[in-house]
Amino acid sequence: MRRLMWFLALCLTLSSLSLPAYTIAAPVSQPNTVQAQARRNATIERIVELINLRRRNAGLAPLTVHQTLSACAQQYSEVQAAQSGINHTGPDGSTPGQRLSRCGYRWKHYGENLAAGQVSAEEVVAAWMASPGHRRNILSAKVREIGIGHSYRANDPGRYYDYYVMEAGTRK
Repeated sequence: MRRLMWFLALCLTLSSLSLPAYTIAAPVSQPNTVQAQARRNATIERIVELINLRRRNAGLAPLTVHQTLSACAQQYSEVQAAQSGINHTGPDGSTPGQRLSRCGYRWKHYGENLAAGQVSAEEVVAAWMASPGHRRNILSAKVREIGIGHSYRANDPGRYYDYYVMEAGTRK
């Protein structure tokens, strides 16, 4: 009994001391941006693959991914998502050619395709191929390079959620 009393007294004494608290906790659950980025990259790669398949079927050379076009397309997809809608005229009144020039792409020929609401690469390319102007951009013999942007907006008031931009061009 004495041992039990001694143990209880020790526990009460220790509990009244101000000791630093050390807590082992699981990390706070954050959206897995690495996985989201990997899915976005896979979607973009698939869009390029499908576009080049359409070009090959039409007897055209494949487009090569260009870093500047990709960066410009990604930036504009983020603008479109922020606006909750798509428009080839930027919120600042810019045209696709002006935006490409601002990004540092010195173009001789260019084409821009926009899409919103599709959930897969196959849906995006199918929508573009069903539109005469977008199809013309994809199958243009004048363009040699491509960049694709994809942004996702959760709780999108426009209910599109996914925004895609294709910038295709040939440098001077």
